[in-house]
Order: sequence, then C-alpha cells, then structure tokens
Amino acid sequence: MTWSPQPPTVTAPPSAGAGRTRVRALIAAALFLPALVVAKILVLSTETGGRCLMYGGCAPFPGVLFLVLCGAAAVAMVLALAAPERLRGWALGAQLVLEPAAVGLVLVFP
Repeated sequence: MTWSPQPPTVTAPPSAGAGRTRVRALIAAALFLPALVVAKILVLSTETGGRCLMYGGCAPFPGVLFLVLCGAAAVAMVLALAAPERLRGWALGAQLVLEPAAVGLVLVFP
C-alpha cells in the first residue's frame, strides 16, 4: 500500500428522485404527440371546426407561438434529462406547463 498526499474521494450515490424525474420527462414527451392528435380530432369534430375545415374563413392558427411552445417544451425536456440534479425538477415543471399550453392552443384554434 502506498501513501498518497490526496485524501480519498467519496462520491454520493445518485438519488432515486433523479431517475424518476427523467422517466416522467420521457413519459410526458411520449404522450405529447398523441395529445396533440386527439386535441385536433376533438376540434375538428365540433361544428365550428368542421365548418372551418370544409369552407375556411376561420382565424389563422398562430403557428409561430405553437412552434415556440413546442421548442421550449423540447428544451425543458432535454434539461430535465441532462441538467444537474438541482435543475431537473424545475425543468420537468416547465415541460409539464408548456406541453399542455401547446395542446390548449390547438384546442382553441380550429
């Protein structure tokens, strides 16, 4: 056994909460696209949505806002997966707010 001038390093084991945050972020991301499809089907099944589809004349869909919400949700998901542990909870919270906001936007505009 040799002597070393550096003290031994002890690393803390990863917490179980970190794994749960990652799993929840992936589940939310996996359910986002089906939620968008269901929301669009629900909108088109209404009288107003069907009329807009067949005859047009409805308010234009705010595509830029939708893309910003989707992009921010994607960034939040990446942060929830790869950020330091102290930021993962906040990133997951942001993801869980941004994704329903994008689905709600689809529901509002036929």
